[in-house]
Amino acid sequence: MKMDSLLSRNRSFHGSGNVLAATVKYAQLSRTALLIVILGCGITAPTWAQVIRGPSAGSTGVWAQKSTLRYVNPLPVEGSRRMGDPVVLRFDGKYYLYVTEGMAWSSEDLVHWKHYQVSLPKGRIVTAPMVFVYKDYIYLTGNGTGLLRSRSPLGPFEYFGDFTDEKGIALKPGGGVFDPMVFVDEDERVYLYYSGYSVNGIYGVELDRDNLTKFLGPPRHLFRFDPAHKWERWGDHNEYRDVAWIEGPWMTKRQETYYLQYSGSGTDWRTYAVGLYTGKSPLGPFTYSARSPILVQRHGLINGTGHHCIIEAPDGTVWALYTILFRNWNRMFERRIGMDPVGFDAKGNMFINGPSETPQWAPGVKPQPRLGNDSGSIPVSEDKSYTVSSEGPGREAAYAIDNNVRTWWAPASDDSQPWLMLDLSCATEYDVVQEFEIDSTRIIFTIPAGRWGEVFSPVIRQYKIEVSSDGKTFTPVVDKTKNNADNVIEFDDIAPVQCRYVKLTITGWPKGQPIGVSEFTVFGKAGASHPHP
Repeated sequence: MKMDSLLSRNRSFHGSGNVLAATVKYAQLSRTALLIVILGCGITAPTWAQVIRGPSAGSTGVWAQKSTLRYVNPLPVEGSRRMGDPVVLRFDGKYYLYVTEGMAWSSEDLVHWKHYQVSLPKGRIVTAPMVFVYKDYIYLTGNGTGLLRSRSPLGPFEYFGDFTDEKGIALKPGGGVFDPMVFVDEDERVYLYYSGYSVNGIYGVELDRDNLTKFLGPPRHLFRFDPAHKWERWGDHNEYRDVAWIEGPWMTKRQETYYLQYSGSGTDWRTYAVGLYTGKSPLGPFTYSARSPILVQRHGLINGTGHHCIIEAPDGTVWALYTILFRNWNRMFERRIGMDPVGFDAKGNMFINGPSETPQWAPGVKPQPRLGNDSGSIPVSEDKSYTVSSEGPGREAAYAIDNNVRTWWAPASDDSQPWLMLDLSCATEYDVVQEFEIDSTRIIFTIPAGRWGEVFSPVIRQYKIEVSSDGKTFTPVVDKTKNNADNVIEFDDIAPVQCRYVKLTITGWPKGQPIGVSEFTVFGKAGASHPHP
C-alpha cells in the first residue's frame, strides 16, 4: 500500500485498530500438558497467551519485581516519537512492543523499554501491527500488509503471503485486511478479526491451520456500528449521529467466555474508547456489554484511549496497553501509549482499571492491581505560581503546568539554559504556607513536527530538578545533565522530600531543535504547613 493511501482519510494508517496478540514461544506439548506450563522468565509459555488462565491455571503466581517500581502514563518509551496501536508479544521471558510508527521495543518488566530495529522485507511497512506465535514461527501482519513470519521477535521477517478468501483469491487492498487481530484458541484453531471500515463494524473468519493466509470460509459479520451506543459516534463530543469508525478488534478468552473488544469512535478524537461484546464461540453470536465502554477518558490529561491489546503477566495479572491521543490532524497526528490493569468481576464482566493519570505500581508489585493500583501520589503542580527564565511568543510557562498535552512552554530562542520554578504553596499573607512531600516528576517534551515514516536523529534532552523550602537554597533531586537516552517522556522517582519550590532547568538540547515542554508534573502529597512570614 502506498504511503499516500496509508495517510488518507480511509484510515489505512491512522485508524486505530489492530492490537497485537501477546503470545509466546510455541511448546510442542499436548493441550493437557500446556495447562501446567509455568510462565517463568526464560521458560517457554503457552502458545495461547490470549487465553487468560490466572495464577491457579498455569502462571507461577509470583513475579520478582522491585517492590517500589512504579510507572506513569503516558509510558516513557526510549527512542519514540509518535506511536499508537500497540501490540505486545511475550517471548522467552521478555516482552516485545510493536506499534504503528516504530518497531520494536523490548522489556523485562513492562516499564522500561529499549528500542530495537526490526528487519522487514525491503519495501514492507507495517501499520496497526498484529503479532502472534503459531507452532515454530512468529507471524506479523498489519493494514494491507499480508502475512510475514520469522523465528525471532526482531526478525528478519520473510514475506509469507497475502490473505486470500476461501477460493484462494487475494484480498484487496494489498492482499490484507484493516486492523487485523489473530486469535489462537486452546484447540489450536486460528481466527482472524478485522474492521470493515467506517460504520461497518467487525468481521471474523477462521484461518486454515495448514496455510494461515487462507480463509476457511466466508467471513462472518459479527456486529456493526450502533448509533444507540452514543460513545461509538464520531467527534470529540460524539456529535456525529451517523458517522463512526469501529476498529481495533481484540479477542480474549477466559473460562469459556470469548471477550471481543473493539474501539470507536475513531482515533482522531478524545472520545476514542474501548467497547465489548461477549460470546461462547470465537465467531459468536456476540452480545453487547452494557458496561461499554470499558476504557474511556476521564477528561484529564489522558484522552483518546483505544486500539489496545491485552497481555497476561507471569503472576497471572492481566494488563491492557492502549493508544493515547495527543493531537489530531489539525497540527500533526501524535499519539502515545498507556497501560493499566484488567480485571473480571464475580459475574465474569471484564473491566479495565483506567485510564490512570498518576503514578501506579508496576506489574508484579501488587497481587491484585485490578482492585486498585494507585501508589497514592497526586499532582501538586497544576496551575501553581511560577517564575521562569524566559518565554517565547505565545508559549508562556503556564502551558507547561496546565495538564494539557496540546499546549507547551517554549523559552526565548536565545535562552541558553532555560528554567522554570514552581511555588507549590501559592500562599497569600492570610494563609499558612503549605509545603508538599514530593516523590516523583514527569516531563513531557515536545517533538519535531513531521509525517509518519520520517527518520529523525536522536534528540537527547538533559536537565536537572532541584527543590527548596525558601526559594534561595536548592537541593538537587534529579540529575540528568549527562543523559544520553532519547526520551520524549521522562518519569523520575524521587526519594520523598518536603519542599515549597521545585525548579526544572534544561541543561542540554540538540542544536537547531526548538525547546518545548508540554507538561511538567510534580507528584506527591501534602506536607507540613507553617505561618506565612
